[in-house]
Amino acid sequence: MNKQLNILLIHRSKLICEVLRESLEQRGYSVGSYATSGQIGLDKITSFKPNIVIISNSLPEISGLEIVDRLKTSDFVGKIIFLSQDTREAWSVSERMNVDGHIHTYDGMSELFFALSEVQSDRKYISSSVEKEVSKKRKEDDSLHSDSTVFKSLTPRELQIMEALAESSTTPQIAKQFFISPATVNNHRANIMQKLKLKGRNQLIGLAISLKPFYK
Repeated sequence: MNKQLNILLIHRSKLICEVLRESLEQRGYSVGSYATSGQIGLDKITSFKPNIVIISNSLPEISGLEIVDRLKTSDFVGKIIFLSQDTREAWSVSERMNVDGHIHTYDGMSELFFALSEVQSDRKYISSSVEKEVSKKRKEDDSLHSDSTVFKSLTPRELQIMEALAESSTTPQIAKQFFISPATVNNHRANIMQKLKLKGRNQLIGLAISLKPFYK
């Protein structure tokens, strides 16, 4: 049954892709290809038409979260296994995206093999590591939302930027939407990250998505 599959790996590390590919093929899985950037990943999904995509979020050009968003609104009929790398990613995927398998990078290869087995059998699978991270994030967000810390600290324009990020809008798209320059968008993002003590784009997008129900 494994050999009927055509798996595509999408991870920014070529080394990790090659190690995963070798491990999967040793277990009888067919790995059609891999990609180390979001755009290449999307292109290969179109050309290879994989049955299963194994994807992480931190990618050049287009994030893994954005790719999953696009696949869910396209004619893609394969299954998706997401590799979360931190708490915010785990929460964002769990709450917002209907993926087939969801494991943490803390998990070992045995967890990935089990996830593959489950999704092949049309069953959803979430590892205990992911469930633990999601539970932790919910507790943090309950505290955050109760005192409206985020909304009190950001300007109206910064909140608009956050809402646009929650919709997976790119910097050029946000600039066009609000009639400002891409440089101004980047300045707003930098200010938001400084105010909220966020480390990196992934944390910013993860928080923006988590606050989606509260913008209106």
